Amino acid sequence: MISSEKFDAIVVGGGVAGLFYSRLVAEKGFSVALVEMKPLKKIGEKVCGDAISREYFKKLGLKEPSGDEVEGVVKGIRVIAPDEKHSLLVKGEGFELNRKAFGQRLLHEALSRGVLLYDNSYAKRPIIGNGKVEGVLIHDGRTGVNRVLEGKIIVDASGIAGVLRNKLPSNWWVSEKLDYKDVSVAYREIRVLSTKIEEPEYLRIYLSPLIAPGGYWWFFPKGKSKVNVGLGIQGGMGYPNPVEQFGKYILTRDIFKNSKLIHAGGGIVPTRRPLKSLVYSNFIAIGDAAFTANPLHGGGIGSSLISAWAAAKASIDALSEGVISTKTLWKTNKIYIMNYGAKQASLDLLRMFLQKLSEEELTLIIKKKIVSEDELLEISSTGDLRATIMNKIISAIKFLSKPSLLLKLKTLASLMDKVKKHYYSYPEDPKDLAKWELRLKEIYGEFKIKFGYC
Repeated sequence: MISSEKFDAIVVGGGVAGLFYSRLVAEKGFSVALVEMKPLKKIGEKVCGDAISREYFKKLGLKEPSGDEVEGVVKGIRVIAPDEKHSLLVKGEGFELNRKAFGQRLLHEALSRGVLLYDNSYAKRPIIGNGKVEGVLIHDGRTGVNRVLEGKIIVDASGIAGVLRNKLPSNWWVSEKLDYKDVSVAYREIRVLSTKIEEPEYLRIYLSPLIAPGGYWWFFPKGKSKVNVGLGIQGGMGYPNPVEQFGKYILTRDIFKNSKLIHAGGGIVPTRRPLKSLVYSNFIAIGDAAFTANPLHGGGIGSSLISAWAAAKASIDALSEGVISTKTLWKTNKIYIMNYGAKQASLDLLRMFLQKLSEEELTLIIKKKIVSEDELLEISSTGDLRATIMNKIISAIKFLSKPSLLLKLKTLASLMDKVKKHYYSYPEDPKDLAKWELRLKEIYGEFKIKFGYC
């Protein structure tokens, strides 16, 4: 006979989103079970770029990383053209994290609030009945037996695998499928160099359709001689293997001669707009399970934390009221969209636009500073291509060799503004979601027709 335990919330996945959500809900006095495949001492380990902006900690009331959680203090990002001769410097404070140390800190905070951890365990399937997820069947790695965890709220924080979300009925809004053109297939290594890094306080993003088609490659210093280096390539048929690209175009550079490999690994990152709804009935998806990573650079630590924060706020209110439903959890969507999701959807269009540009066009944009460094910061921070920027661009058409590119940018700016405003008008009531989604598909359809994006 399979044993059963009851909780207010069950969370599957012990990444930053699952850990932060668990802590926030548990510290309000609710019972939370956290199911994680890794053993306790390995929680926090993940293949990632490891970068996060300082702004998230203030916004979320989360203590800034310190001590062994920080491997580098960031002052900005240098975006480098395909010719590697021209760049834009976007200033902004942040951190290069030691992901394991940061994850272990979040874990300690969750456990100290009373979260019950099932480590070295995995979710086999959701238990569905009466129009909701009544519980989760897990394999408890500590005892070697299967166990049923019953919960009032069920949260999938298992990353892009979506181990619960992908086993839900197809007509549930959270069951939206992922198109693999909307993912980045990534590979990265942690290396110690034999020489010191110039400007270790600046992250570097290299735009190169040759090296990283549909994505970019990165060089993120973790101190004076240690670096997180890797690349992300657009998913789908016909794209090269990222490991082979890394070995051919990156590892052969002089800076990596006599370097020491510390760790290597790969993964898949969703790079698109968020799920149309993060909630359905008593179920919530957060983090990569809800497609919350930044579409431009694939960074997902900050946005995962925001999704967990939004879901926790809604969960605490619903549990306090004693009513768990799509409607009572709906504010998860509203909070996430206002704090990140609307910008994310706008940047999704910019991502698709950039994927269609040639090396020549990308170099021109950076070389001629068609978009300045301050303007690039504004775009990355807000998702806006403002009219003031576009007026400057249009006035410069006659002086540049690619007027067609600038006219495309004007069209892009209009569509980015349109999709962001549409997200800000996200429905207050779940019953209006279908109408809202129809209009969203129309905007994306308009974009794809105008830019030949298939």
